[in-house]
Amino acid sequence: MIKSRLFWFISAIFIVAILVILNYNEPGVKMFPMLQTSSMENLHLKHKEGDNVKWELSSHKAVLPLGNKEVFLESLVLKINQTPEIYLTSGSGIYEVDQGNVTLNKPVELKIREATFATDTLKWNSKEELITSDDQVKFSGNSFLITGTGLSAKVQEQQVRITKDVKAIFYR
Repeated sequence: MIKSRLFWFISAIFIVAILVILNYNEPGVKMFPMLQTSSMENLHLKHKEGDNVKWELSSHKAVLPLGNKEVFLESLVLKINQTPEIYLTSGSGIYEVDQGNVTLNKPVELKIREATFATDTLKWNSKEELITSDDQVKFSGNSFLITGTGLSAKVQEQQVRITKDVKAIFYR
């Protein structure tokens, strides 16, 4: 009889505990912002200064976490509108909304006219109009191949520079 009462008493406490846990509704419990995201396909963004479109960003897919100032991009193309036009393509990247900067990740190609730069990561600083990379760089054209480490390109001055360990091969 004592065992029977003990069993019912423990069962009653267990049921009350389960009901309290299931009905607990604290208003301070919030979902973490990094779990709240939106996404879109075929994003196209134009960055204008005055009436001129300085650069355009297109992406196959964009993920926009709530509260973040970054947009995560897949299969992107960044077109810098100047003479000659510069095209940056990449498998993935991050657009920093406040700064207007874009970081491109593997594989990255920078195309100017008939020449192509290939590297693993690249950063476009839109305010300074500067393209930089610290990775291995391969610069190729119809009659040359130049390799090295690091890249610095001043878009306004039309200067591109491989910063270290430069090796060049020229073809006839």
